[in-house]
Amino acid sequence: MRAVCGLVLALLVASCGASATATDGPPEINYGRDICIECGMIVDDPRFAAAYRLDDGTEKVFDDLGGLIIHGRTTGDLSTATVWVHDYETEEWLRAVSAFYVPVRGVASPMGHGILAFATTDRAARFAAELGGEVIDWDTVKQLPVVDDLLGHHHDEHVMQAEASLETEGHDHDG
Repeated sequence: MRAVCGLVLALLVASCGASATATDGPPEINYGRDICIECGMIVDDPRFAAAYRLDDGTEKVFDDLGGLIIHGRTTGDLSTATVWVHDYETEEWLRAVSAFYVPVRGVASPMGHGILAFATTDRAARFAAELGGEVIDWDTVKQLPVVDDLLGHHHDEHVMQAEASLETEGHDHDG
């Protein structure tokens, strides 16, 4: 009986340890299925996807780093969340605080915010030089003005443009 109790206790301790380890890494994203909490679109491109986890274990995923910034500011989550981003070239998950960022207009991210993350300052600097951008850190990314061109594109604008385009196409087919 003691052996069985010991075995059950060992299994419980091991499973608790596994759970704690699982929450140390980035949230899992099911690309092509998960929905961005900010804009409601499907998250399907790892190069731009980002996510965060709150202290209570709540996880939120985003199709564009700019959406994460906007949502995090609006909810107040940004100041306490553990944030992950993807390296633009390797698609590797990175802690947001350790990544290097290049905000640019020359790359079309899902929501048009154009904030790219890199694991190394050298690769970020090379990319920035090619596109005329600059390398910034996480604290600077969090301070980018929402009204700036890089963060000023909201999902509603994209929806209105798409609807206008569909209406125009519909009129072309009618006439």
